Amino acid sequence: MRIFIDTVDSREIELDNITELCITQTAGVSCDSIWVRFKGICTVGEIVSVKAYDGRNLIFNGYCDNQRIYENEKGFETYFYARSTASVLVDNEAEPFTYNKPTAKQLWFIYAKPYGFTCNLPTITTDEKYEIAKGTSCFGAIGRFVNLKTSKSIYVTPDNSIELLEASKDVKSLNDYNILSSVFVINRSEPLTKICFKRRNSDIGYKLTTKADVSLGFNERKEYLNLSSLPQWQRETAVLQRLKASYADYNVLEVVVAGRVTDSLYQRFSYHSKSGDFDDYILNEKRYVFNEKGESTRLILKKQIDIKEITYVD
Repeated sequence: MRIFIDTVDSREIELDNITELCITQTAGVSCDSIWVRFKGICTVGEIVSVKAYDGRNLIFNGYCDNQRIYENEKGFETYFYARSTASVLVDNEAEPFTYNKPTAKQLWFIYAKPYGFTCNLPTITTDEKYEIAKGTSCFGAIGRFVNLKTSKSIYVTPDNSIELLEASKDVKSLNDYNILSSVFVINRSEPLTKICFKRRNSDIGYKLTTKADVSLGFNERKEYLNLSSLPQWQRETAVLQRLKASYADYNVLEVVVAGRVTDSLYQRFSYHSKSGDFDDYILNEKRYVFNEKGESTRLILKKQIDIKEITYVD
């Protein structure tokens, strides 16, 4: 792996003598991140931007947020932390506005194209109004709209393209990788059994209920939602999205693999071990680490729980 930095005085430097580095990607998190420690007999100056390559492939592209320079009798050690270029869209607030029948590409044109981002999103539309509230970031203005219409997330590639995060069509086997360790986690504290809601403030009580039709032996765990502040088209999906989101971390597989894993987020995997069979888990996070112990990648994979819901009036 090759790491290049650009400094405030317009110098490009390829780093050597790197002692540690970590690159993290997480589904649903706006920015990838990287942190690096390296040594030298002199300082490199103030770091502005960072690029990381695996061979010829650009795998990280971003801006330095924090830099620390340590000095002792042996010379200098520099640490820096950087977020990917998506941070530009996260750090800039979108102008509050209510759009009538917008599209995802229209929102990209207004909130991301001026910063140099391209769009590779499919056609996503609505026949209703969409409000950009005060305090919404440019990333959030696009991402929230896409999520409301598709229940999916957007992400920004190292080449500054905005794309839709979708599960792979194929299922790979983790048994083909050099597995160093694995942990299977069951989280039973978060899944909801039902959500009681009302659509309008004038409704008396929370008479509508959506129940998760799953047979996992959960104790009753319910939540109340008032949907009156949402536009009509958002009310139809808000309850089901909240119910499904509560099951996101129910079954989690954490695996440490030797070397660097190049698979993209949302790649589907299966894994068979002495502790059990784990079929069709989706890659939600990967963290590549290089240090004195060598190279490894920590993968977090989550099982997509098929929740069938039942809605009724109490």
